[in-house]
Amino acid sequence: MARDKQLSRRSVLRFGGGTVAAGLIAGCTDGGGEVEDDPETDDDLEEEADDADPPETGQDDDWEAVETIELEADAEDGWVGRRPDAIEGDENPDIALYEGTEYEFIWTNMDGDGHNLAIWDDAGPIVSSSFVGDEDETVEFTVEATDEMELYLCEVHSDDMVGSIEIRSE
Repeated sequence: MARDKQLSRRSVLRFGGGTVAAGLIAGCTDGGGEVEDDPETDDDLEEEADDADPPETGQDDDWEAVETIELEADAEDGWVGRRPDAIEGDENPDIALYEGTEYEFIWTNMDGDGHNLAIWDDAGPIVSSSFVGDEDETVEFTVEATDEMELYLCEVHSDDMVGSIEIRSE
């Protein structure tokens, strides 16, 4: 069951504030990452929210048995899908999760810039990984899919590293 839920302007503004705050915090850590010089405008965030479309429906077989989502982080290429096969090689792939199912997210820093992986609802982050800045460093975390999940992103590079999450019912 696909949801065609758009983010409200208020949600986009909250998202923008959180992104700026996360970028500032990331810049204050051990120097492992670079924060963008040009902060995003509200219009940029609205455009990103509109561009993050849920995966095509009718491909349930590609997502039903999925337990692990694996991505590569690269500020130039965005998130690049590694597995499942449905997203392999895709930039900022849209993903489908089944509500109530536990998923392991694995991501690898491919460029040595500071990155994290955060899952957001319309009000802000639900869960996020630590920020890492070492090339080839891998981060893993487990999360149970909930109906509120809408986006996954790097909070430092949210204009280039963002994808949609579609929550499905079994």
